Amino acid sequence: VPSQADEETHQLSYLQKHLANIVSLLAEPVEGEGEESLVFTMERFEHLGLLIQFGDKGSEGIPLNQAAPFFANSDPDMPAVPVPATQVHDWILQNISSSLEIISERVSPKENGPANSTDPDVAMTEASPASIKSSPGGRGACFIEGISKSSFVKQASDLKGSSVKVLNCHDSVIYILSPLKYATIYGCSDATIVLGAVGKAVRIEHCERVHVIAAAKRVCIASCRECVFFLGVNQRPLIVGDNHKLQVAPYNTFYSQLEEHMTEVGIEATINKWDEPLALGMVDPHDSLSHPAGVSDAQAESAARLDPDQFTNFLIPNWFDSESVGSTKDNPFPLPDTYMTSQQRNHKSLGEIKQMLREVPLEENRKRELSSALHVFFKDWLYASGNIRQLYCLQGD
Repeated sequence: VPSQADEETHQLSYLQKHLANIVSLLAEPVEGEGEESLVFTMERFEHLGLLIQFGDKGSEGIPLNQAAPFFANSDPDMPAVPVPATQVHDWILQNISSSLEIISERVSPKENGPANSTDPDVAMTEASPASIKSSPGGRGACFIEGISKSSFVKQASDLKGSSVKVLNCHDSVIYILSPLKYATIYGCSDATIVLGAVGKAVRIEHCERVHVIAAAKRVCIASCRECVFFLGVNQRPLIVGDNHKLQVAPYNTFYSQLEEHMTEVGIEATINKWDEPLALGMVDPHDSLSHPAGVSDAQAESAARLDPDQFTNFLIPNWFDSESVGSTKDNPFPLPDTYMTSQQRNHKSLGEIKQMLREVPLEENRKRELSSALHVFFKDWLYASGNIRQLYCLQGD
């Protein structure tokens, strides 16, 4: 599996290779001849913010039009003068090259130098040398691989790096309750994966029937099937590749240190774009393998919103918090009204059922029989659903 530096280099190199095409697609033609006939307005230039961001760790980032020299001091009351596309192209290329050089310098000392060297914070979308700062710790990603029919917990004290990769895990429940920069979930099936606070990006790829619960700055979903994503995300979730029957829903859990971790990595609880997925690219309905677009290609499938009546809160066992107590007592992301109304209705129905059972006119021995029958059915459900393993695994830990 490639290292974090390898992934950053690959993504920056990909952007570098295709930048000319991206620029030509976004630029607007004007009267004239030659290369200067394509220009960028400020509005078109800001679209590049989908790929490039400037800013320090834990910050909201600098707007792209303020980071670039072209529009930085424009009068907000006056339309900005369009900039030649060649100038924009050259400026971005220069920043990409600078970032690639810094990544290369960062890797070299680790290969040849002391083991306690530190890593600067370079994101795949941050192409500015000014945005790179040194941060101690994480020399690489923490790998969670091959978990099957089990429960698995990682907390902040268990992780040495700032990124996590969950690979080829099946029929399991995985908790990663830690502040992170990056998280990757790859090749998993029939699993529930809970991520803490991810300040850069989460990527979920080639997964089937997986529930992902994540608080993150960005989320990218690629080539997944029958998955549900419970998201607290500050930017629109990106959906690429060959996806089928995906659903998105608002964030549905919490643990005691969640808000502290969100603040540490720069996630805003007041901004949640879970319901604004952006599907990019084309897929061939007759071929699930990636290939150049052809006449039979169709728009990539997006994600549907989860039915509010099927939305439930996910409870993280509170014994995970024994190592350190935080201030979070509830889900920090506000629920949309339709989901809140459905949840309140379900809670009311449950309360009414409990009240009916308490008040049912039965003799004491009959009540004991009813209680025993309910416990038997609940135990049967625990075994049939596989949730009984969580109790055994987590209590054993």
